[in-house]
Amino acid sequence: GFRKKMASAPFLVGVLALAAVTMAAGVATPAAFCAPSRLPSSALLPGCRSPPRAASAVSPCMAARGTEETPQPHQAAWTAIQGMARMVPAVLAVASLGLAPDMGAAMGAPDLSTTPLKNTGAQMVVEGIPRIVDGDTIVIDEGKGGKGERVRLLGIDAPESKQVCKDAKGADYMCGIESQKALQKLVGNDKVKCLAHKRDMYQRVLGVCYDVRTGVDLNKAMVDEGEAIAYTQYSKVYVPDEEQAKSKGAGVWRGDFEKPWEYRKLKRQASQQLKSTVKLPKKKDAAATTAAPAADLSDDELGDDAGQ
Repeated sequence: GFRKKMASAPFLVGVLALAAVTMAAGVATPAAFCAPSRLPSSALLPGCRSPPRAASAVSPCMAARGTEETPQPHQAAWTAIQGMARMVPAVLAVASLGLAPDMGAAMGAPDLSTTPLKNTGAQMVVEGIPRIVDGDTIVIDEGKGGKGERVRLLGIDAPESKQVCKDAKGADYMCGIESQKALQKLVGNDKVKCLAHKRDMYQRVLGVCYDVRTGVDLNKAMVDEGEAIAYTQYSKVYVPDEEQAKSKGAGVWRGDFEKPWEYRKLKRQASQQLKSTVKLPKKKDAAATTAAPAADLSDDELGDDAGQ
């Protein structure tokens, strides 16, 4: 919670602004708000004029400047800065408890010019707390009946849930599970907003999704971290991010892996070959043939790479 809040740009700007106020209150003195008395009294602003004083009376401004001048501080400005400085500890304490305002919610409309929606714009908006199915699929606002909007992250392709990859030492690891965990880490418990132009043949929303609190583009972030790759068959906007991830050896790029669409193709071919050589019994146990909820099916289990 607090680490993510600290990472958000609006929060950091707010903290830095408050720190600046604190420093100003620490270094500013009444003398800093005094106007020189070398000008005629009539030329001074009303707040800087002072009535005649006895020679023995020395104002804070005079003491600070080491002269017998008779300027007077802008008390209103000085009092305001001191009051703001006293608020800093309370504001930081609230932020440290995770109770600071949801600054991400105040962000304007996302810039779609660097997304797969740059030419079409968005016709749909889906927003809510997501359940992460895999590295490129989420289900938003899933109810008790298992229903919810299934969203396929547009322009990227992540390893499938059961896909195995090779790490830098050639050892097998479950890259599909790692990808799913990476997306879960990005989202945490935050609300997600997905913008979309259309659905695919399986009625999945094809969306560019953002973390509402932090404003992070989840599609781009997954490619940046090497936990998904650019789905160039449908969009090339994330290719530069993929190249950077590859150069850093991030995620799947640290070793060898099959492109997710190639993995699905080989799996379908193997399944079709098995069906053609093995005769299944006509009658099956009803419990064994119960279909899984659509929201739980991964791309390879859906049986086709639906056009985006």
